[in-house]
Formats: sequence, C-alpha cells, structure tokens
Amino acid sequence: MECYSITRVTPEMYGYKDRGIKKWQGMILTDQTEATKEMMKKEFQEVQPKEEMTIEEISQVLHKAYVKDLPVAIQANTIRNGQYYKDVQCKVAGYNSGKIFLKVIDGRKTSCTIDQIRNIEFMDVLEWYDKLK
Repeated sequence: MECYSITRVTPEMYGYKDRGIKKWQGMILTDQTEATKEMMKKEFQEVQPKEEMTIEEISQVLHKAYVKDLPVAIQANTIRNGQYYKDVQCKVAGYNSGKIFLKVIDGRKTSCTIDQIRNIEFMDVLEWYDKLK
C-alpha cells in the first residue's frame, strides 16, 4: 500500500496580498453607485436640534407613553461629528434602577437614562404600525 503526502499551497505562501473589496470595484454599476450615495445622504441628513426639555417634562411624557403604550420619538442628548443623532422611534417597555427600557421600532431592545434624553415627543400611532409592516 502506497502512502501519499498532501501538500496544501495557498497564494499567500507565494507573497500574494489580497486587495479585498477593491478588486470588485470595477464590477459595480453606476446605478448601484448612485443608489449607495442616495442611501448615505439619507443616513447622514443633518438633524436639527430640538428644544431641550426639563427632566420633569421628559418624565411626564415617558410616564404617559408607558401607561398608554404610545410610541415616542426620542432625540438623544449626544452630538457626533457636530450633529445630533436621528430620533429613536420606540415604545417605553419599563423602568428600573434609573434605566428606561425601550422597544425600538425595528424590534431591538435598548435602554437609556433620563439625562441622555434631550427631547421626547409622541408619535402618530398609525406611523408606528405602518413602519412595522
């Protein structure tokens, strides 16, 4: 019975450096590039700062939203690259030990503290359910 030895050779062993995504750039169509640019514009639209609310005002809205199961839009009190983040559209799921638990419109769950909220306002209930579909 003969015994064979298998030697595996990879391009990296001969000094080949993969260029990653760059090698596929030539295959992207112009309409795909335009669609990507349009998506990036929507993603990074300038968000106008809303009026900063007091903790009491925020608490009242959070309480009513939780009791009546109403959707809210929350603007975080955080600035990135000189802009505020887009509003988080969510429902208040609960409150415990200083944390506010939120169910985001896309199904994710997250939490925040009251001092991280700059502005909160009620959303149209129909808008909430249209986005879930």
